Amino acid sequence: MDIIERNFLRLLRSGTFGDNESCEPMSHWKWRRLYQMSLMHGVSALIADGIKSRATETFVNIPDDIMATWNENTKAVEEDNRRMNICTSQLLGIFSHNQLRPILLKGQAIALLYPHPEHRTGGDCDIYFPYEPQANKADEWARTNGQHAEYSDKYIFPYTWNGMAVENHRYVQRLTNTLLNRRLQNIIEKEIRCCDSTYVTIADIRIETLPPTLNILIAITRIARYIINDGLKLKQLIDLGMMLRTIGAKVDFVKLQQWLHSLGMERIATLEAAMLISLFNFSEDELPFYISHLATEVSPLTDELLAFDHSHSDEWYFTQGKNIFVKSNNSKAMLWQVKHSARYFRYFPMEMTTNFIRNFAHSLSHIEE
Repeated sequence: MDIIERNFLRLLRSGTFGDNESCEPMSHWKWRRLYQMSLMHGVSALIADGIKSRATETFVNIPDDIMATWNENTKAVEEDNRRMNICTSQLLGIFSHNQLRPILLKGQAIALLYPHPEHRTGGDCDIYFPYEPQANKADEWARTNGQHAEYSDKYIFPYTWNGMAVENHRYVQRLTNTLLNRRLQNIIEKEIRCCDSTYVTIADIRIETLPPTLNILIAITRIARYIINDGLKLKQLIDLGMMLRTIGAKVDFVKLQQWLHSLGMERIATLEAAMLISLFNFSEDELPFYISHLATEVSPLTDELLAFDHSHSDEWYFTQGKNIFVKSNNSKAMLWQVKHSARYFRYFPMEMTTNFIRNFAHSLSHIEE
């Protein structure tokens, strides 16, 4: 890692997990680059927390213009979170009043686990409806009361409500491999039906979230999907680490390990654990799903993660030109996808194979008739 990456991780660890390793002095250009990296990974306000905790440290000599921009960004993240909290609580309150059993995924529920919840950069509001009749009613309500409500996926219904992007989900998480996906859905259905409900309070409204053990499994699975598809942002890895540090005592790790084994995810879960150890100084004791003999060097993935540029899977489409030949609209993106799939095949082979085939088929669907 270069000095920018080292300071980036030091400040991020300080703003999230309370580490206090000293920073190295940097130039104006390097601090600007660090700020840009924080935006890229969705952790700008979290690093601002790290900077604040180092206010008296000699080498945290951030230029005034960059710090002013950083402070403005942090205020914008705070305001967005306040708005999201109000809208989320109101919307789930409406669904609960109509007895639709909405379950909040990710987002504002995970933010509550952070030292400063208002500093976790949010996205849209993801709501899971475990029963199809209620899901149908929720989609119908969104069609009537939301804006830009159009089906783009048979499993997700996106719309906007009071300026907030919302997605109604019929599945918590899916895998492309049919066998593994069936096992995952059985796990989710059993846990939702059998386990005691878990609740958080957002803007004085009591909201249901996933049970702790299932929540950790879904976080691991979601990160695995990011790794094999688009590349991973540190924001998702921090979410997992924050969950382990705050609700880990409520997790049944024996059951979690059984689930990971049945889903063929032991190796990729170990890779995620190894990244938490390498990047955020977690100990193996905090990661019971870490299997030492499956652990491998994480430097290649770390290098790829810190160089993330948003330019891979979304551009891997094929188009038909004026002649009969079909070409990729971005040959570099396609080559990246091929190399990426080969590199991480051993971590999640069954899912990686079907995922590659699905992406290839999806790209072909862009060919004109």
